[in-house]
Amino acid sequence: MNNEKVVFVSNEILVDEIPAYAGGLGILSGGLISSARDTNFPLICISPVHKSGYVKHNIINGNVEFLPDPYEPGDYFRKIDKKFYIDLKNLRIYFWVWEYKLNENVCVYFIDSDVEENKEYLRRITDRLYIENTEEEKLLKRLLLGLGALKIAEELKIPVKKFHLNESHCGFLPLELYKKLKSVENVKEKIVFTTHTPLPHGHEKFDYKLVEKYYGIPKEIKLISPGMLNLTRILFKFSIYINGVSEKHWLILRREFPNTNFDYITNGVHTKWVEDELRVLYDKYIPNWFTEPKEFANAGIIDLNEMRNAKNEVKKKLIYLINTEGFYNKSFDESGVLISIRRRITGYKRNDILFRDVERIENLSRRYNLQILISGTCHPKDTEGKKILSRLVDLLSTLSHTKLALVLRNGKKYERLSVAGCDLFIHAPLPPLEACGTSWMRAGINAVPTLASKDGGVLECLIDNYNGWLFGRNLFRVLPEESYEISEFYGKLESILEIYKNDEERYLRICRNALKTIGSLFNTHRVLKEYIERAYEIK
Repeated sequence: MNNEKVVFVSNEILVDEIPAYAGGLGILSGGLISSARDTNFPLICISPVHKSGYVKHNIINGNVEFLPDPYEPGDYFRKIDKKFYIDLKNLRIYFWVWEYKLNENVCVYFIDSDVEENKEYLRRITDRLYIENTEEEKLLKRLLLGLGALKIAEELKIPVKKFHLNESHCGFLPLELYKKLKSVENVKEKIVFTTHTPLPHGHEKFDYKLVEKYYGIPKEIKLISPGMLNLTRILFKFSIYINGVSEKHWLILRREFPNTNFDYITNGVHTKWVEDELRVLYDKYIPNWFTEPKEFANAGIIDLNEMRNAKNEVKKKLIYLINTEGFYNKSFDESGVLISIRRRITGYKRNDILFRDVERIENLSRRYNLQILISGTCHPKDTEGKKILSRLVDLLSTLSHTKLALVLRNGKKYERLSVAGCDLFIHAPLPPLEACGTSWMRAGINAVPTLASKDGGVLECLIDNYNGWLFGRNLFRVLPEESYEISEFYGKLESILEIYKNDEERYLRICRNALKTIGSLFNTHRVLKEYIERAYEIK
């Protein structure tokens, strides 16, 4: 059928200014949808509506609050005039579907269980992203996503070429398809699976006793996944194509699951993440950059003085955002070096790495006038992330020379400005726990260089003193943070600050090289093209 569509199922997606996403998966999902629109590739995305968002933080008397971040779906989407439902054991869950149309071939459908026929606890299951009170609530969410996505495709008569399932959250879809088709091979023809993290939260397991309270499991499934229902294992079995999201992630997957055939497609970001002042500059020198990001390979022709001026204008906007919406110890200004970390706040991402040696960062601040922005959000049950947040709040009152600001919100403007407006971006996950990372890519397409640890996708791109900087060791098992690594981190940081202060032309060339290399290769147009050629076209 020449009108077949790929149905992309993800537990989160960032569209418009809606804060209903947690991090990289939502940003990637939104970028692929935008690239599908730009190239008119027939792609449908299905995701829960999460109208109370993920989380935002307030700081009151030194204490961090964890709050919902709600929005009104009707302000952004059109509700389809039809009630949908899925049937479980002795339970029917009704849901609305909201439509966000990008063009005739590309749209997002959002599942909303806030329907009056549902009991109160069911009305709330599409309310918050990744925030559940019980394992039972989480299970019901995953059942609704998997079975609900299949029901939407059936009821709307979408001719499905492939279901592209992202993370184990979608794992009940192939189980339901297996019940209908009665054949592993027939299911495999329809399923593509991308795993986005080596961490446990991306590889969900459920006790069979709890699952079978709501959903019957065929005995052959229990042979595939003995003991507990391991949704990742199920997806491995029922997928014709399985991939990680960077070369290093692929190597780790092959070690962890030696009997599974993996590929990798390294993530990218969409050109919509470029700030306005830089868009004007790119339009002048690279006219087709927005829809043909491979043209960033020609960024070497951009005048460095014009680049500096555009970057300074974006920096002013970020400083204004920080001073109006951030929590800070001192107001930020244009004279200081602005260093940014924009990541989901959690232990392995090391959002506080700049403060491993407070005395050293204070000494650097005396010499270079450092202004440090830490931006992102933290799950309310993430113990390590909460410790990081608490420490950062304490630092607001104890640092003497270093300006520190916290911007603790999700949304497109925060994601874009916090990377586009800084002078240096820090990407420092603890190896080997970062599958890829996309924040450094968003920095790169805004001509901002990154100082990164050796993990995830940066290993495929960054070259010291050419388009960014690397520190630490490329590890394939988790080791305690090494004093050598932190010493090297500070050494690299000091050398970067020297370049910034004393050799502006060299710094700007590195910025331009970051744009040229990262923008031309690590974009969602390339990612979508690779999925089409290597996954969606498989027979």
